[in-house]
Amino acid sequence: MKKCKINHVLAVCCAMVLICLFGACNTSKNDYRFAGPSNPDANAAAPARSESKPISPDLPEPSLGRGINMGNYLEAAGYEGAWSGGRLIEQEDFIRIRSRGLTSVRIPVRWSDHALKEAPYTIDPLFMARVKQVVQWAFAAQLKVVLNVHHYEEMMNQSKLELPKHRQRLSSIWSQICDAFPLESYPADSLVFELLNEPNGAVGYDDWNGIIAELTELIWREKAQDKRKLMIGTANWGGVSGLYKLRLPESCTSENTIITVHFYEPFQFTHQGAEWVQGSDRWIGTRWLGSPQEKKGLQTLLDGVQAWNRGQGRNFEIFLGEFGSYGKYAKPQDRKAWTSFIVSEAEKRGMSWAYWEYSQGFGAYNPESGQWRDEILQALLPDS
Repeated sequence: MKKCKINHVLAVCCAMVLICLFGACNTSKNDYRFAGPSNPDANAAAPARSESKPISPDLPEPSLGRGINMGNYLEAAGYEGAWSGGRLIEQEDFIRIRSRGLTSVRIPVRWSDHALKEAPYTIDPLFMARVKQVVQWAFAAQLKVVLNVHHYEEMMNQSKLELPKHRQRLSSIWSQICDAFPLESYPADSLVFELLNEPNGAVGYDDWNGIIAELTELIWREKAQDKRKLMIGTANWGGVSGLYKLRLPESCTSENTIITVHFYEPFQFTHQGAEWVQGSDRWIGTRWLGSPQEKKGLQTLLDGVQAWNRGQGRNFEIFLGEFGSYGKYAKPQDRKAWTSFIVSEAEKRGMSWAYWEYSQGFGAYNPESGQWRDEILQALLPDS
């Protein structure tokens, strides 16, 4: 997840305000700061997984279940292996993932580095073949797949004057993906298309709503993939606050659309020492101990997702598409406690999820030792 979220703190503050306005919290009675307790060793053990009934029993069973991101591979800048020390995704990875009880994988792909810059924006056929191979490996392991457009940085970072061209290019990329992954070979219940990862920068809220309308029309009608489920995230980096600015076409229903949000709160804990986040070295040593105060702040944000989803005509499957903590500096027991809590709270609210990520800086699996990292695996799958 090589990215820098400069406006992250502001976005979280906006989310908290909006959640309060929608009745999900009462800030006159609660303090939702994310600081830990004064005793750094108190409550250090991971919380027990709640056995209580889901908070949202009326929601449909999440189709994607428990998953993991194949992060830092096909979405790496330039070529697969650039961010993983030359390591490529292998078929055995999916067998290993499925054997632990996970049911889905999210495969981030940086198509924009492998497509022509000018019309017709053709995707490199060798790269397309590689992506198809990886998806087929996941299918062979009986894993469902979320396939997305990830790190389209030119679209986000260039001037808004360039945005119309990038919208055309994004539509062309999706047209080619539809051709490469037809329904008859890649069934609707096994492969989900995620339109665009974390719109930000030049892609504002209104721009994103327009892009959603364009791409849903393209995929469902023009490309005749009307049975394909689409996954739609939020502008301003994919966070909870963006839900309140999301305007979906009438064609989006709970039968054909999954809504995704990303969750890295508290950011100073999950990204402490992350080399791509300016100033994160000052956060090294931040703890997360599962205090009532820490938990309440995170629960409030997740309650906000529920509040939005209760709106008329919604009731979507919610996919917590990214959550994780950078492992270089965070204490293993803190990572376990935080991850276990997020999984528990998401599942109580009927959400499916995909941990970020499989085998790199946030990774659940250590490819050098050939072993899963116990603190993450036990948090994700306590019965494994």
